[in-house]
Amino acid sequence: MATVSSFFSCFSVAEKFETLPSGVEYRFVNKAENETAVKAGDVWNLDITYYNSADSLLFNSKDVAQNFVMNVPEKTSVEGSVEEGIFLMTKGDSAVFKVSAETFFKKSRKIDVPKYILPDEKLTFYVKLKDIIDGKEYQKGIDDWIDKMNAQELLIIKDYLERENIQASKLDSGVYKQVLKEGRGNLTASGKTVIINYIGSFIDGREFDNTYKRNEPFTFLQGSGKTVPGFEVALATMKKGEKSRFIIPSKQGYGPEGRKGFIPRFATLIFEVEMIDFE
Repeated sequence: MATVSSFFSCFSVAEKFETLPSGVEYRFVNKAENETAVKAGDVWNLDITYYNSADSLLFNSKDVAQNFVMNVPEKTSVEGSVEEGIFLMTKGDSAVFKVSAETFFKKSRKIDVPKYILPDEKLTFYVKLKDIIDGKEYQKGIDDWIDKMNAQELLIIKDYLERENIQASKLDSGVYKQVLKEGRGNLTASGKTVIINYIGSFIDGREFDNTYKRNEPFTFLQGSGKTVPGFEVALATMKKGEKSRFIIPSKQGYGPEGRKGFIPRFATLIFEVEMIDFE
């Protein structure tokens, strides 16, 4: 709140807002001399906080990232929401917007209005538009960063295999396989119901799942997409009774995003799998 108060110290709530036909109220606190054209697919880099009618903070972008970004939508898709107001801004502008809570949650967040929000309530947004980034350039930057992180991960996997003296074969998918106990019969296949035990861990040895400890083998339909791609690929190489270790690069796992609160970004997954049965 101190940050917002300082940033908008020149703004008085008594000063008049202008209103768009959709009902969005706005007032500029600072108007830069920029005329940067923005288009759908570009990226806004901004600081944004918003409050309910009781002046309770609902969101602060700095709690998410110092460089918080939003994809620029089609203007017609956000009429009446805060993005319509942001379309009025250029790089360096600061502004305050008041919008319908119902419109914001349904159009911007695409969720139902939370129960703690009153039906006719208006939200107040404080926005500083720090930059407008070309969408293609922004995506290229992300792609280059992902390629760099994937390359670093492969070096870490190589070092792990050498350090642990793991003799593993590399599957076409990029997953590494080390057979610990030979199986029998045919390989499992898509459409089979498989019953397995497994220990899942990260490359530093920390376990994140273990069916043995739960005393509960995992049963699922192979090829149903209920697990990460690398795990599906791994199981397709197994026979009944086989035990194998699989090293799954993040590209075949949870990728650059990971799984919040569970799997870190770019996490290499290691599974020791026992194929109990399939039918």
